[in-house]
This record gives sequence, C-alpha cells and structure tokens, in this order.
Amino acid sequence: MTIKAVGFDFFGTLVEAEADWEDCVLSMCRHLRGCGYEFADSAFISNYRAAAVEHRKTRREDLREVNNCVWVADTLRRMSFEAEPSSPHIISAVERYFSPWQLSVAPDAHGVLRRLHGKFKIALVSNFTDSAFLHRCLDKLGIEGFFDSVIDSDSVGWRKPHPEIFKRFLELSGARAEEAVFIGDDLESDIRGAKNAGIRAVLLTRPGRAHSRQEGSEVRPDRVVSSLSEFGEMLLADDI
Repeated sequence: MTIKAVGFDFFGTLVEAEADWEDCVLSMCRHLRGCGYEFADSAFISNYRAAAVEHRKTRREDLREVNNCVWVADTLRRMSFEAEPSSPHIISAVERYFSPWQLSVAPDAHGVLRRLHGKFKIALVSNFTDSAFLHRCLDKLGIEGFFDSVIDSDSVGWRKPHPEIFKRFLELSGARAEEAVFIGDDLESDIRGAKNAGIRAVLLTRPGRAHSRQEGSEVRPDRVVSSLSEFGEMLLADDI
C-alpha cells in the first residue's frame, strides 16, 4: 500500500530541548509577583511540585492532557489565591516558564522535511501541554511551513498512545491507517500508539542515545532507523 501520510513526533525526534526546571519555575515566580501575587519562591515551588505530581498522575493513568495554565492556577489556589487557568496573568506566566528553553533542530531534519514536503501529507503529532508554545517553537525553528497539520495533546485533550490523537492525524491527513506511517523515539507513546491505531511505526534510535522504555518492552516497531535521513530514504524508495 502506497504511503500518503507521514507523522513525526516532535521532542526527541525532530527537536531537542534543554531547560533547567528551577530556572523556568523561578521565571514564573518573578512574573506573578509583578502581577501582584505575594509569596516566597520556596512556597510556590513546593506547591507547584505537588500540583505537578497530581496532574502527571492523570496524564499517566488516563492519558488526559492537562494544560500548563491549569498547573499554575492549581498551584496558586493551593496557596489560597483566587486563580483561573484563563487569567491573562497565568497565561503570561506560562510563557515565562518556557522562555529559558533552548531548542535545537536535528541536523538532518530540515533536509528530510524539505524532500518529503509536497510528496506526502506531513503531520506533527506531539505530546505537549501548551499548543501556543509548540507553534511558536515551529515558527522560530523555521519548520512550521513543512507541516500540513499540527496535532498536539493540548488541543486534542489526549496524549499518545491514546488512539484519539492518532485518529486526528489520519482525519487531517485524509489517509487510511494502512496509508500512513509514524516515526518517533518512544516505544510506548509513539510506537505502541501508532501500531494500536493500525499505522506503520518506525522507531528512531540515534547512536549513543538512551531511548525511553525500550529495554524489555514487548512493543515492536515495523522498522528501526538511526537517523531521519535514513527514514526519508526509505519513504522515497517506497521501502516501508
């Protein structure tokens, strides 16, 4: 069956991200104090950690996505402030959280996306808690124009490997499952999710890099590649 749609995972596949968690949280603290909230950094950090434990549990057990604004509003309420996720102060605080992030595109990503663009329907399918930040990343990195659709867990409400996010990929690509392929670096969220949806799944395992939950997993990708370039060559040769 000829491939019509190609889905890419984002973090760990197309892009690497580096950030110091405490720097990110302190950036939020400074912003919120400037908006009139009075608290000590240590109080915010401890309550933010507690909120994160709860919301990560929801994500892990139910695969429900929880936007970062919900995390921050929850943190402030734990500190006896009135706070809603839709508050402009909280939305801008989340923007401050992401401001220290350093992003880098995989060396071969631009070339592969350029070669595949126009030949396939190309989609980004990402587990991420903030859709607005994801789009800013794509624009800043100069790769947004390569994608026919961008599907993220914040917008869909479900995280990979939940079938709903892969269903959205197929719907927006106008392809049947057997006409699609997905590449990612995580056996659980990417490979299991795609295969459960009937989509061919390719695992990216770059040399010298540890891969999440790979050892001992019963999940088996359809193919394994060591670079995006190798994946692109397979696609163009119709060898998947």
